[in-house]
Amino acid sequence: MVTTMGIGIGIGSNWCHVTTALPPAPVGISKRDLHCIPIATARLFSLKTPVAVYIAVCFPILDITIPRATIMSIPVFKPFMRDGDLITTPNMKFIPQPFDNESDIIQARADSRYWALDPFQWPQMYDDLYARSFAIPRREAYVDDASMTYTWFKPTFSSDFIPLSPGNLFGQLKTDVVGHLKRLYEKANMRVSNYKVARMHKEDHVVGWVHAMRAVYECFQQAMAWRDIVIIVAEYQRRFLDIWAVDPKWMGCFTEDVAIATKVHTAGVPVWLIRDARLVNSNMNIIKVVSFTPPDDLVIGMYHDPIKLFAQPFDIITRGPNNRRRHKAARQPYSNFEKLPVPKPQVEQLVTRESLVGKARVDKGKAKMNAKPAPYNATAPRQNKVVSGHDKWSDIDHPFMPPMNSFFKIALEEAKKEFLRIKHPRYKMDDGYSLPDPGLFVNVLSPQSLVKYLANWLTCRPSWIERVYDERPRPLPRAQSWRDFLISQHAQDPSNMQTSGKTSKSKAATALLFQKEVPVLRALWAAPTNVHWRGKDIAISTLDNPPADLARQIVYEICEQSFRYELLNLDEHLGREARKDKEARKERMELLHSIFPLKSLKVWNRDLPQENDGLNAPSFAAALPYFESFHKVLSMWEHFPESLKQPFDATGREHNIWMGMKECCLFYVQSYFDNTGRPPIVPHLLYSVA
Repeated sequence: MVTTMGIGIGIGSNWCHVTTALPPAPVGISKRDLHCIPIATARLFSLKTPVAVYIAVCFPILDITIPRATIMSIPVFKPFMRDGDLITTPNMKFIPQPFDNESDIIQARADSRYWALDPFQWPQMYDDLYARSFAIPRREAYVDDASMTYTWFKPTFSSDFIPLSPGNLFGQLKTDVVGHLKRLYEKANMRVSNYKVARMHKEDHVVGWVHAMRAVYECFQQAMAWRDIVIIVAEYQRRFLDIWAVDPKWMGCFTEDVAIATKVHTAGVPVWLIRDARLVNSNMNIIKVVSFTPPDDLVIGMYHDPIKLFAQPFDIITRGPNNRRRHKAARQPYSNFEKLPVPKPQVEQLVTRESLVGKARVDKGKAKMNAKPAPYNATAPRQNKVVSGHDKWSDIDHPFMPPMNSFFKIALEEAKKEFLRIKHPRYKMDDGYSLPDPGLFVNVLSPQSLVKYLANWLTCRPSWIERVYDERPRPLPRAQSWRDFLISQHAQDPSNMQTSGKTSKSKAATALLFQKEVPVLRALWAAPTNVHWRGKDIAISTLDNPPADLARQIVYEICEQSFRYELLNLDEHLGREARKDKEARKERMELLHSIFPLKSLKVWNRDLPQENDGLNAPSFAAALPYFESFHKVLSMWEHFPESLKQPFDATGREHNIWMGMKECCLFYVQSYFDNTGRPPIVPHLLYSVA
């Protein structure tokens, strides 16, 4: 019987692929053995001479050429090309275009899938921990199976969505669509039930995957933003495909291991072997030249608002080559749904199963408790535990981030985060940031970026903070605007900028927003030496790995000042009844000032406290006067809880006082979210509490 093998041939970026006829493969062949096989380069590419070979090489092409443009059809991602490598296959007539570069990014596209870097859409490198990935079904194998149609269904805004009102981006999927998606859950549930009967290991991870899929399905029962529905549908389908991955119509995989390729081939799974060009048998019979099969039918474009049609790209999850990290990232719940249960991978090693034997299990909980906080390392740019972005509802564990006030931390955890709570844009307040999002300084991609963030902020800090306090600019910059502003070196005059491209327009808009600060930063980067922080000169060259105390002070000031500005803005929005005339406004401002030590809303022009004080004070007695003023301010807002109508009683039980403080913080956090659509920046402690 003749087997077909795909072969990659080329020099540099000029790749082509060859299908060859093969005799039965030798048993037990290894890379070490193949090094001993002679290579006859003069005969290798002659189509007139019958030869037999198991793999092909990257030598000068004599009779075979494929235009480079054919292969480089997608300029954003380069095909995987490594000098001296080749790709072969013992059982397929095509070779899918591989992507295995350090620059590859895992980022949801317009359909909330990860293009050709998605193991649920395109073959990836084999990994023991995610061995089942090669068994994920391919869409084209089920074109005649109506029951599987919604496995690859992509909802459309115009046909599958019911908005809460015309033109509204909040709503639900149509009932019939939800019904079809539910049937996928039922199919998965039946498959897992059969699996449990057939398997002896009842505690296998697969058994829990269907419960995780059910948790995602529950999200369809509530109204959501259309953008989040796109994410949820793709997440639901990924979990179904993970469960369904026991089928002969498989995705297949790449591998660099001959033993794995042999085992996978024996199982009848599509496999493409990436190999060193020197390991070539001289007896090769070239049958057909084929080019890479590119992922032309996969969505690579970014998400766009379905009404206003502006781009809203999803966050980048991770960046890097085709390895275990990519498999893991593609299975993580996305964005606002990080709290959904994550299906645990099932280790089904085809070749190195024995490698797990004898290894002691690690209790991750104990390991986490016993782990000591590591000092900041410039070579490890992300020390917080998230891969990309950060959860703004949670405290960030990072050497630069001061710990969060415990009352507000609880409030952020307990606040209701349903999108339906957010007010209509007509009644919302400005949801921009008076100061940079503190997370920008701890969620940094590289030491070079950290230098720019810190140097730019410390340079423009005096003028911007004063400007926000005195002029109250509107609209306030969004988080992305702050990121664009702080990451730039502002070497070019905005009046000379080209505004034809999207990036140039974004830079011009940012420069306009920070028009008073940009000249200051341009002067800084013209001759970068020192920046200033509270009377001290700091060399810019040291900011790639700053002292943790310095960074923590900078972030603390941003958190504390942001909280005061946001409280003032929200009070002006909700406390209009308390500001009817000049005298009432004066009294209101005095009450707001009394929430803070030294009765001031300003932090930047005062010395840092010697201990935690105000709302951050370590004892009830010390914090109570400030919480009472905070309580009085909130009492004039709409929807103020009846349970908080009575003032705090210093002579009362400590538990009741604690509950009142906690409820005040929860009401503040909830009110801010309801009126802006994002969580507030809350007080943080400058000094850790033992």
